[in-house]
Amino acid sequence: MTDRPGRATHTRPDPGHGGLLLGALSRPDARALCALARPVRYSAGHTFFTEGAEGRTVLIIDSGRVEISVSLADGRRRILAQLGPGSAVGEMAALDGRPRRANATAAVDVTGRLLDRGRLLQFLESRPQAARAVIEALCARLRLTSEAATDRATLEAAPRLARCLARLFADWGKPVDGGAIRLDAGFSQSDLGDMCGVARETVNRHLRRWEAEGILRRDGAAFVLLDPDGLDSLAYPAG
Repeated sequence: MTDRPGRATHTRPDPGHGGLLLGALSRPDARALCALARPVRYSAGHTFFTEGAEGRTVLIIDSGRVEISVSLADGRRRILAQLGPGSAVGEMAALDGRPRRANATAAVDVTGRLLDRGRLLQFLESRPQAARAVIEALCARLRLTSEAATDRATLEAAPRLARCLARLFADWGKPVDGGAIRLDAGFSQSDLGDMCGVARETVNRHLRRWEAEGILRRDGAAFVLLDPDGLDSLAYPAG
């Protein structure tokens, strides 16, 4: 597939060293930071960070998947991200001391380490190079957030859904025989719609069409990407 600005490549990042916080640090710094945290476990469905609440801790995910969402004025939710092992949750509020701007819910059983804000700030104050790296990572996240907002405002439903699927296959997919990529993380059509701002009925219509075109197929709750280039063309149409 050709490279395009902001597009997700269909390869899985290193799950042990990802996310804004840990991904910005050197491996020795990441290990040192994790050593300051205490182990925790959350059952599937448990919301452990709530929009508007005080942000005093950061969760570093060891296993499982965490869904980040916000509540809209009409009562619907919007899923902002799905985070996995190696990612940190809640670092923005912990860094600036302001209320949390989103909910964090265990999509499946989650284990991790909980880091207090005071320890995080002391760690960054004592390691200026690590602090600079985190600032750079924050700037990169803001750019991605701006790009996502632009996508919602300017793109039709099909490319929005295709880009959402491309990111999910890149983050959570596993290669299978024949060059296909399998997504077993259990994302429902409602989840996909909440992630890209598309009605569930529209998600289903596009998925059925892309199945008929041989781009992907559904296998129970799983998705199998058969034609990555085809999905890429849908996500980034020419013109």
